[in-house]
Amino acid sequence: MAFRLVLITPPEPATPRELDVAQQLLGSGKLQTLHLRKPGSSREQVAQYLAALSRDARRKVVLHSHHGLSKSTSIGGVHFREADRPPGVIKAPAGLSVSTSFHVLPDLSVCRGDLDYCFLSPIYSSISKPGYEAAFQHSELEAALAGARHPVLALGGVTADKFGELAGLGFAGAALLGAVWGAGDPLAAWQQAAERADGLG
Repeated sequence: MAFRLVLITPPEPATPRELDVAQQLLGSGKLQTLHLRKPGSSREQVAQYLAALSRDARRKVVLHSHHGLSKSTSIGGVHFREADRPPGVIKAPAGLSVSTSFHVLPDLSVCRGDLDYCFLSPIYSSISKPGYEAAFQHSELEAALAGARHPVLALGGVTADKFGELAGLGFAGAALLGAVWGAGDPLAAWQQAAERADGLG
């Protein structure tokens, strides 16, 4: 199975540069999944971000907030933060992918529902969040991932040179943030990461 890559937007309000990079990556076909995570943004601001993208590009976007926009805008999926995750079995809205975030290993084996994948963090010390340190030992990760109910993507401090190690531990892929947006050339950084991931297939 291919090593899956997704890109998460910076949490700050979108800049013209960010929108330009997102449009280019989504439009070129080099990026299949963009997680739109803007925790401080209003519904209107998130709607404006989506409106700046083409219809085809929006279908590759997963919303972290203001999920109601999925009823009026063609998007690819919704993501539930740990605090927002519905109790019990998670049901996928019609036609949308569903993902969520985990921060403790036991949740990987007990969470039920229509999850396409989930994030586990922090795997390495964060690039974009100073002080957000790696939380797991490799030995415990390997055991937990073997018993996970859904594909698990690594988040937190992930860079392309770690993909081989992550795949060896049992991760189905990775979510990138700081390694791309913090680079001098985010487009080139994503391309290099995608090529490294393809090389694992």
